[in-house]
Amino acid sequence: MWIFRDGKKAVSTRKSIAELKKSIRDASAGGRESVLDALISAGQLEAALADYESSSASTIAVVTDTLARCFLGDHDLHYSTKRLVAELGQPPLPAEIAISPPEGFAFYALSPLDFAAGLRLPVSRSWAVIGIRSIGTTLSALASAVLKRAGARVERITVRPTGHPFDRVTRLSPGQQQWVRGHEDQAKFLIVDEGPGMSGSSFLSVAEALERQGVPAERIQLAGSRDPDLDALRAPHAARRWRRYNWQRVTSQVHDRFREHEFFGADQWRARSFGENDWPSCWTQMERLKFLAPGGDTLYKFEGFGGFGREVRERSQRLAETGFGCPVENAGDGMSAYRYVEGRPLQVADLTHEVLDRIADYCAHRREFVAAEPVPQQLPEMVAFNLEQEIGESVPFDLDLLFCDRPIVADGQMHPHEWLRAKDGRILKTDASIHGDDHFFPGPTDVAWDLAGAIVEWRMESDAADRLLRKYKVLAGDDAARRLPAYLLAYSVFRMGYCKMAAEAEKGSAEATRLESSYRYYRASVEKQLASAAAR
Repeated sequence: MWIFRDGKKAVSTRKSIAELKKSIRDASAGGRESVLDALISAGQLEAALADYESSSASTIAVVTDTLARCFLGDHDLHYSTKRLVAELGQPPLPAEIAISPPEGFAFYALSPLDFAAGLRLPVSRSWAVIGIRSIGTTLSALASAVLKRAGARVERITVRPTGHPFDRVTRLSPGQQQWVRGHEDQAKFLIVDEGPGMSGSSFLSVAEALERQGVPAERIQLAGSRDPDLDALRAPHAARRWRRYNWQRVTSQVHDRFREHEFFGADQWRARSFGENDWPSCWTQMERLKFLAPGGDTLYKFEGFGGFGREVRERSQRLAETGFGCPVENAGDGMSAYRYVEGRPLQVADLTHEVLDRIADYCAHRREFVAAEPVPQQLPEMVAFNLEQEIGESVPFDLDLLFCDRPIVADGQMHPHEWLRAKDGRILKTDASIHGDDHFFPGPTDVAWDLAGAIVEWRMESDAADRLLRKYKVLAGDDAARRLPAYLLAYSVFRMGYCKMAAEAEKGSAEATRLESSYRYYRASVEKQLASAAAR
């Protein structure tokens, strides 16, 4: 099933360089957080130019390396600013590049500072560091800075594994092959990335590419953010292949920073509001990191380092100003601090005219969250692929209706339990700012995604759905009725695939049972949409 979207954004190279220059100037007068902004931006730009095989990537790499040393306190950025800015933007440059979000920094609370502080590597006078693009670009610069601090001679490159996600292949360019052979003086090789993910194949493909160039397995070190369950990795013969190499997990320190707070993961927030038999299903491994402050007045939630978290907080603050959400502040280290409001999560049985009208009003306001940059609109391909995989049927809709001229950052979480009836009677929307532009579908899209999500999740009958659409049309001046059937199908197909994959990931737990139940509901919704289309 296809549930992870391509998050690349096409941007002007000149604009990206101008923004990086500004970030560097801001960082020279700011603190560590502003230096991190610049470091992440430089890593993204370096990775994008390397993907285009631009010779400018090596120039940007110098900038990334310098910013990494400044971030760790080993270099004074104030004295480097003019030189770094002057090095940026030297021709030749492609007119446009595709920027990929470094998912660990944006979604998974992978702290650059923790990564650097947590590296515990064997002693060697010489290291060859390889970052797996995209986030591995920044991580490789940080690792290099740590090794240089220890007195080692260090060089680094980045690579982009390709192919099926469960069976990646790394093909070293002639120049990279020469670089590897140039480290035959007993240098150790360090491969860095977040993860490993579900397959482990990216790490494995890079290590095996080194072995094909004559590097012994015992000189290859892997470092990432999660210990793999070797028997669960999806790459072919993953366990046997993985055991050939040295592995180190870099430990996050975020729990230490919040040790006086209550961890507020899936079990905790559900236990607070629901009887266990009524818990909504949840892919717990994909939950954002959350902590509740002593006294219960503030909820801390990881929403992204640098500009990623800033964009999320801006959306949340706009929702608070319009009365739909709670006030938010930057808590540092990628965390946002929300005012915690006591109340009761809503249920399907709470669907009244008041609630319907509130949902319609919310969707009308949501149209204001226009996406900043164009992104690939892959919903038609996702729907067609997942339907073929799951049901073996072709799509009965005109999927062109899923293309959007004015994509917005949708909410993506319209379930009843994501709406809160506060003690003062207000109906608030929770968890409203991160899911519309994360690494899952839909990505920036039509507001019809949220209208469809509300209809499916609240199990609306036709009269309730009609009222929702009529009220929305009055408030927004937008008639979504013609587009809605395609989005009802697309939403149900995505959620079906999401819950099926999540149930497999949570296999053997009570969570898997809940997810399997959700999967069956969404599959029934898909079949209902298909039957309605056939009847028309």
